[in-house]
Amino acid sequence: MQALRRLLQSVLLLWLAALSVPAAAADPEVSVASREGRFFVSSSTPVAASAEIAWRVISDYDRLAEFVPDLRISRVISAPGKPLLVEQGGEAGFLVFRFSINVVLEITEAAPQRLEFRAIRGNMRSMRGEWRIGKTVSGILLEYSAELEPSFWVPPLIGPAVMRRDIAAQIGGVVREIERRQAALAPSSDMSQEK
Repeated sequence: MQALRRLLQSVLLLWLAALSVPAAAADPEVSVASREGRFFVSSSTPVAASAEIAWRVISDYDRLAEFVPDLRISRVISAPGKPLLVEQGGEAGFLVFRFSINVVLEITEAAPQRLEFRAIRGNMRSMRGEWRIGKTVSGILLEYSAELEPSFWVPPLIGPAVMRRDIAAQIGGVVREIERRQAALAPSSDMSQEK
């Protein structure tokens, strides 16, 4: 009986530790609200980069898995001239519970300001959202919003906190890639101005 009690206490401590781990310092602030099994996500992050660079990153569908944490696959599966379809697969979860997420997204682009997506197949009951890129004095404002309804059980008390952490890390991966690509352009821009 005492061994079981210690095991339960250990699991509880691990669970609490997982909740208390903040997103990395560079990760953006993310808001997650839940209502009737649906999750409503929003984030707004200033980035010192051009809208064109940000657009190239968020629409780099075949390479997203290289810099977005927990995304295992992302590839365009539609033929040229057809509606843009992107297959994505990854993982979500908390502690020892992991869930595979596999979706086919239909993408609507309005370059370089807005990219809308909605799941048309996969193991999410529903998934839709958008990226927006707005210009600011020092760069851009990268906004993300989504409405998600998983087909798997998400614990109501900790689900939003874990989702907030995971999505912040994923958006953080996008932001870091935007910054990396912007920085890679800086030396050539300076050299062209000197000539």
